[in-house]
Amino acid sequence: MFKPKLEKQLTAPPAHATDQTIPSLAGSSPLVPSPFTTAFQGEDKDIVVENELFKVVLGTKGGMIKKVVLKKFKDKYGKKLVLLDEQSSNMGLSLLHQNMRIETKDLYFHTQANPTYTLKEGEEVKIVFHMEVAPAQYLEQSFSFTGNSYQIDYSWHAVGMESYLNKTTQAAFCWNMDMRSLEADDKADASRSTVHYYLSDETFDKLKESSSEAEKKKIEAPIKWVSIKQRFFSSAVIAQDAFAAGELRMEPVVSTDVTKSVALSLPLSQKNKTEGHGQFIFFFGPNDYKILKKVTKGFEQNLPLGWPVVKWVNQGVIIPLFYFLEKHFSNYGLVIFFLVIIIKLLLMPLSYKSCISMAKMQVLKPELDKIKEKYKDNLQKAQIEQVAFYREFGINPLSGCMPILLQMPILMAMFHFFPHAIALRQASFLWAKDLSTYDSVMRLPCTIPVYGNHVSLFTLLMVFSTILYTRSSSQSGPKEGPMKGLSYIMPFAFMFVLNTFPAGLSFYYCISNVMTFLQQKLINYWVDAASIKEKLMARQQKVKQHGKLSFQSRVAAAIEANNKKKK
Repeated sequence: MFKPKLEKQLTAPPAHATDQTIPSLAGSSPLVPSPFTTAFQGEDKDIVVENELFKVVLGTKGGMIKKVVLKKFKDKYGKKLVLLDEQSSNMGLSLLHQNMRIETKDLYFHTQANPTYTLKEGEEVKIVFHMEVAPAQYLEQSFSFTGNSYQIDYSWHAVGMESYLNKTTQAAFCWNMDMRSLEADDKADASRSTVHYYLSDETFDKLKESSSEAEKKKIEAPIKWVSIKQRFFSSAVIAQDAFAAGELRMEPVVSTDVTKSVALSLPLSQKNKTEGHGQFIFFFGPNDYKILKKVTKGFEQNLPLGWPVVKWVNQGVIIPLFYFLEKHFSNYGLVIFFLVIIIKLLLMPLSYKSCISMAKMQVLKPELDKIKEKYKDNLQKAQIEQVAFYREFGINPLSGCMPILLQMPILMAMFHFFPHAIALRQASFLWAKDLSTYDSVMRLPCTIPVYGNHVSLFTLLMVFSTILYTRSSSQSGPKEGPMKGLSYIMPFAFMFVLNTFPAGLSFYYCISNVMTFLQQKLINYWVDAASIKEKLMARQQKVKQHGKLSFQSRVAAAIEANNKKKK
């Protein structure tokens, strides 16, 4: 059962308040003279609006959103996914009357709307809440829904209420919300949940997800939107113009039902206060790139995709490929498998060149060993001779590393993509019940630092496949010195790091290693070592006949001449 947490929630006073102790009219004596006295009494009635994607409950108390249920998703218990409800969230306008705060969430509104609405695609409905303060003074709040959207258009209209808006800069939209624990892995859910915001100058920023203490940020610049972003879902408010400023607070909560508690205070713009009118958009939905991209400018940044280069790879390659495969395969294990195949095919020309380069190195290894032995007491001279030797045969020793370097942005893109891929949420494959979290096949009696208290089988398979690939690579082009030992240590380091990461990520890395191994074996089968050696010898002979010196050789000669001159 979900336990109410609002009594422990952060309290967000209106931003820029000059007096933090301004009392609220809520709960005050009815004898206190106020135009809002009668508005504190009434009956809370629910209006339910349901479309193809979500069900929203509005209440006459506050004239605001009470509950949001996402119909296409389940929570960690397999029940309908309740993104927020009246125990975990409250929101509304905050005004000021005679040094008393007026919270619209505490006032009762009236509406002529029906109790329920069910919308199909293309249908629309508008719900209007009305509260009369005095003759010719009233506040209206309206909500517009469409049949196939996660967005709700909201507008407020204050008539004859200039004194509550213009005499203070404290009029604000306030929202308190406890992020409900929706995922099986509470720790991963909390570590990827935070508050995102986007300024009018297109600056994007956020509160620290990893903070173990309360985070607070006061923003003096106009804010376009603020999103209470959880791992796979977001609850956001977007201003038509911009909020004047903002105060954001977030605090971790130790609970099986709640991960973090958030309080937002967003002062209304001067334009809104002058006109007595404002428009917002609420978004309650999944962090799906295609959906987020259509909401508003910069809103897709609610899906973390990594640093610029990694982000471009995700946006331009990984996400389009994933969506394409998703249309043809219902099993996400197969989607990941074919994602690896396509990427390997795209990188095939580079892999082939790398393999040829390693084959050349293998053929010339005996001659290189002679150079090392000849100049074993002069490391600088040995290096110069090796570079000259490579140049003589037309070999770039770094060419074998190029495919690996070019694959790094792709590997890092996967590292950011899989933990936030909502398509993998609760998607099963083989023994993994949920590809968006780790596949525990054994529970350990204790918690090992960094590793955790479980064994992930896909992670172990990834380690074994990495060792297999490393062993194969060392046979094609043997590594020497510290690099040889490091190449075998790294897989075990990944075992510790990836043990708590999504099974889909470990499965991708595992299949990628196996495919690289098979690709390398296939290319090696095609490569004719005798032919490569014959071509290398022919090039060497041609260089000697023409008496051409390579750039490295000239450098080596210049260095040697300079040393003789100094002596």
